[in-house]
Amino acid sequence: MFCSSCGGKLQEGAAFCPGCGTQSDGNVATQAATVQAYTTRVRDFQCNNCGSPLKIPTNSNAAVRCPSCKTECLIERAIKNAEIASKENIESGIPLTATPSELHSIVVSVLTSSPAMPLDVFKKVEVVREEHYCVPAYVFHCNGTESFNYEVGNERSQTYTVDRGDSVDVREKTRMEWAPSSGTASVRKVILASGNRDLNNHVNSLYANFDTNKLVDIEELIFPANVDTLNANYPQTAAFNEIAVPIVEKELKEKAEDQIRKQTTTGLSFGGASIQKDTVRIFLGMYRVVFSYGEDEHSVWINGDGSNWWWNEGVPEDSSLKAAIDNKNQAMEQEVEAVPVPKTWYYTLGAVGSVVLGIVLLGVMGEFGLILGIIGAIVLLLLKRRMWKPYNKKCEDIRTRFQQEIDTLEAGIKNATQKFKSEKNALRGIYEKVSGDSGAF
Repeated sequence: MFCSSCGGKLQEGAAFCPGCGTQSDGNVATQAATVQAYTTRVRDFQCNNCGSPLKIPTNSNAAVRCPSCKTECLIERAIKNAEIASKENIESGIPLTATPSELHSIVVSVLTSSPAMPLDVFKKVEVVREEHYCVPAYVFHCNGTESFNYEVGNERSQTYTVDRGDSVDVREKTRMEWAPSSGTASVRKVILASGNRDLNNHVNSLYANFDTNKLVDIEELIFPANVDTLNANYPQTAAFNEIAVPIVEKELKEKAEDQIRKQTTTGLSFGGASIQKDTVRIFLGMYRVVFSYGEDEHSVWINGDGSNWWWNEGVPEDSSLKAAIDNKNQAMEQEVEAVPVPKTWYYTLGAVGSVVLGIVLLGVMGEFGLILGIIGAIVLLLLKRRMWKPYNKKCEDIRTRFQQEIDTLEAGIKNATQKFKSEKNALRGIYEKVSGDSGAF
């Protein structure tokens, strides 16, 4: 028996052709249908570089060179991406549009983020590869409402008289009356959640300020041929309940608290949130740029347009310089802590006592007695502030002195960084061609 697609010989009982992968069950009609479906699916693809249509041979499962721009397109991976998009009902996504200059600039920012950067880092670092990832994700358009109950306090005043024998004082006292009340909070919010559990932190960090206006329709969403599309292993329901629901519930409670903030309330309770959602399934493009320093590799993750980056791995550091800076910071804090703290509690106590005395004198001397008490409190607080001034000044002088010493340690790093950026010679490796481009530094 022979394969109806590529003509290769099939072993008896073989389920697939070993040459082209076409399904075979001995039924020619079934084989023909399978080949047609496979052929149609593959021929829907376009060149990842210039967008020209690609005429893909039926038995091609590796790479095809574009006849227009000669770019090599990896058909096998493109098929996988299309299958995942179809299976997960992907509607749109964020493409990979960052330029080499932008990516190089991010790597430089990462390298210079450490206060203990090695002075030879720009000479020894090599950017070894740029990886492309396509991550399934969910966009939840949430509309949440929640009722809440509370008691609102209303202050009531009541006058009464005090008979002093030769006179009668009219006084006033207040009491709080509590009355039940209720309200409803509502929230409309767009929440992005990863469809892959392993990249939750990556999605949250890179797409923290997600803009749905940047989404590209699936028909126009084109990724590089070597993109690695990850499977969706985080079910939609789980992502909604574990990520979106807590966010909406928190904002509903904050909205309720804002509504009653100007009132005197107690006993706030909630009746349970009702959250409606519309879900859009998308692909998120991500870069992972890997660079080496000595025997160690480091990497930084970057979102699709290069506007945000994140890394959870270490960066190259000069261990001796780092230890010196850490020792300086530690010594600074120890010296600050050794400065005697002024004892001014008695000034605070005296100020409170002065106000209390003024209130007592209000009944004897009238408003003049209260004014005297307030003036006494102000004087005591000013004396307290005066005692703190030398302490604060001494602490500030200590921090300034140590910071100057730390700046001296870091001066070499600043000079090396300025020299590297001014020369505009790119890091070694895959981004060397961006040399001379000011935007790459």
